[in-house]
Amino acid sequence: MLRSKLPESAKTALKDLTKLAQSDGVIDFMTTVPDCDMPSPLKERLLSRIGDSGCRYAPLEGIPQLRRTMAKYYEKTFGHRYNPETELTVTAGSSPAVWAAISALIHEDDEVIIVEPAHSNYVPAVKINGGTPIFVSLKWPDYQIDWSEVIRMINQRTKMIIINSPHIPSGRIFTDDDFRNLQKIVVGNKIIVLVDETLSTTAYEKPYISAAKYPSLAKQSILISSLSKCLDATGWKTGICAAPADITKEIRRFHSHICNGGNPVAQYAIDDIITKDEELFFKIRDTYKAKRDLLCSLLKGSKYKFVPAESSWFQLVDYSEISKENDRDFCLRLAKEFGVAAYPMSAYYHDKTKTNVIRICFARHDDTIREGVKRMLNYK
Repeated sequence: MLRSKLPESAKTALKDLTKLAQSDGVIDFMTTVPDCDMPSPLKERLLSRIGDSGCRYAPLEGIPQLRRTMAKYYEKTFGHRYNPETELTVTAGSSPAVWAAISALIHEDDEVIIVEPAHSNYVPAVKINGGTPIFVSLKWPDYQIDWSEVIRMINQRTKMIIINSPHIPSGRIFTDDDFRNLQKIVVGNKIIVLVDETLSTTAYEKPYISAAKYPSLAKQSILISSLSKCLDATGWKTGICAAPADITKEIRRFHSHICNGGNPVAQYAIDDIITKDEELFFKIRDTYKAKRDLLCSLLKGSKYKFVPAESSWFQLVDYSEISKENDRDFCLRLAKEFGVAAYPMSAYYHDKTKTNVIRICFARHDDTIREGVKRMLNYK
């Protein structure tokens, strides 16, 4: 019998809920595929660039234009200058970049501190490469991190700390104090920080802060973001990975084996947007802020409790005043009896601890949000 190398995959464990989410008549608040159409300016640039690229492979490190553009972006926005030749890599989305970074740096028996709730990519990548995940949990409702707990977990085997900001799924943005505490912890310890900044342009009320803003921290950090996801073009899978030259060299080796380069058409088109129409990022951000506000306004005053997300496409909701079921059973009944599919937060934790919190993806048409909340309010 075939023995799985990923027996605990969250995606596999939730296949029954995923199937329900895709059923006729069910409002899908579970999956992370946006309902929104690709923005017209990006669509136009993609079409115009198809002929220019000749459909050839892009360079393994990404087209030079986009790397130079992103170097200017990091310097203008956060004050850190990355060398576009040796410190920036265009990747086939943020997920391959995460796998390449972990595969490049984690060896047998290395320990990796993972801040959870955590994306499903991190733990499998660490384990497959022989590393040991060590967990620090953020707590409902504000999802603050206890840095003294992080300090207690560090030892000679600690090789990496993985954080996610804007945090998926809580939507929390790590603060200046967070990054200063992190900088104090890693400088002098030679610990590498992997910062997953996938949805960095979706900061709503307060500005996004990047590890690139802190010079000493940036020298020990890998920053990964998804340019395509921030532009509502999830299927075009284009990410950026920023890291010191010696780390970038290793990441590129692994990324070349994982995907052998990214999509050149998307790279050229996204470069066009950043250089000529950067406001599009902010228009998309404002669209999602409005959707978050709509969702929260519809839930306000109900038995569902929440703290409005600071960023991302997700709103966390506490249902403990409605049901004592665990979150997975609650989601199953919500889908089967009320026609709304949501994501159980326990799937984001390594020990699948019982929670009373579900994740709602509000990257949906407004009418879909209204109907979905209407059905949720019938769950009494």
